[in-house]
Amino acid sequence: MFRKTSKNETAVLNNGPKKPVPSVISSELHILGNLISDGHIDIDGSVEGNIKGEVVNVRANGKIAGDIVAETVHAYGEVHGLIRAMNVHLYSSCRVEGIIMHQSLTVEDGAFVDAKFKRMNDKSAGLQDKLDSSLADENDEEEESEDGFLESKPLRLIS
Repeated sequence: MFRKTSKNETAVLNNGPKKPVPSVISSELHILGNLISDGHIDIDGSVEGNIKGEVVNVRANGKIAGDIVAETVHAYGEVHGLIRAMNVHLYSSCRVEGIIMHQSLTVEDGAFVDAKFKRMNDKSAGLQDKLDSSLADENDEEEESEDGFLESKPLRLIS
């Protein structure tokens, strides 16, 4: 019934493929500031600031006021700001206002989207190169800071 495992068996068991554990922002948490992760970020609370991660999930209760930079973004909740991602999925419960820079875009029927869409075409360059080149003509409205996030300038109203 019980047997002793050898060191080789233990090493194989411990070195198996690791599933990424997401960083979770729960529904009762409000963050004022930037979030940066090399992995997955799952947001069900509210964030006033910029978010950078591999995969960013904005859940139904999630509210983001800031920029999102990721490989993949899944939006079920509210996003007010820029989304820069290779793959963007906007679900029927989402409310997105701002600019969406993408290579692949999926929008479900019923999603509220009031945004400017900008497609990134070059498939051979890396993510950062694609995102930087797509922003070249946006620099008159927005300016990129040292950490890679966009610093929005105030809008100029024409009377």
